[in-house]
Amino acid sequence: MLKNKFALGLSSLVLLFLTACTAMPLTSEISDAIAHATTAADHQQIANYFSETAAGYEAEASRHEKMANAYGGYPRGPISYISHCRSLQQGFSAAAKDARALEQAHRQLAAGAGK
Repeated sequence: MLKNKFALGLSSLVLLFLTACTAMPLTSEISDAIAHATTAADHQQIANYFSETAAGYEAEASRHEKMANAYGGYPRGPISYISHCRSLQQGFSAAAKDARALEQAHRQLAAGAGK
């Protein structure tokens, strides 16, 4: 029990340290970062934020697709669960596509900011 608490505390500290070292804006700061972006580095950080966001959405879409397939394996698959998971999968996929488009837009802005 004590080992588990120590491991959890240590992992929390490592996560906190790694989060503090990142140059990517936090979710709560992204609006400010977008509003005040003027340099290539600013736009690159925003692009990185949207890349990470898209990856998270893609992971959620994949997870919900797997859950829908798992529910479909039941002899009397709960249709409402399957449609719920498919709906979430489609929503997360659309959000990922939008985030990827914003990532690309900010990468283009970063490339143009140096000219």
